[in-house]
Amino acid sequence: MMRADSLRLPDGLKAPAILPKMLRLVLGILKGAVVGAAVGLGAAKIGIEGGALGFVVSGVVGALVGVVCGKAIWRQETLFTPLLKAIFGFGIGALLYYGARKLLGGTHLAIATGMGAPDRPFVDVPILFGPLIGIIWGAFIEVDDSGSGKAAAGKPAAGKAAAGTSTKA
Repeated sequence: MMRADSLRLPDGLKAPAILPKMLRLVLGILKGAVVGAAVGLGAAKIGIEGGALGFVVSGVVGALVGVVCGKAIWRQETLFTPLLKAIFGFGIGALLYYGARKLLGGTHLAIATGMGAPDRPFVDVPILFGPLIGIIWGAFIEVDDSGSGKAAAGKPAAGKAAAGTSTKA
């Protein structure tokens, strides 16, 4: 007969501790996909496809995802933080577009063409590539800016105080 103590998880595997991070990851993926699809649809309706305007569209996706994902604007300590996330997100979006153009080149998706997307390279169709940028950047921002810094900030302070008393002797 097994005892209840032997059924405990090892110390390294704390399922309840990782669950909020996984939920934040899923939330970031969903927010990024929605923002990327909205910007991509708007760009497709206007007629923007690739080239220099593709960098701008990808940058706008990155900037909006940087503002929408993570902590809400009204919960930030300063309004400067969302501004920095937007500026940095614009650069990340443009860099992801550049990298995808170099890496994927003229890759066509047959399934997308069958669903009504234009027969152009994957990177040049903003309704397809915008959500991809949003998913990548949104997942990173949402997990990184999850707000767990305040809870963890108290623990190192106590550890430093204990370490400081032991080194004085």
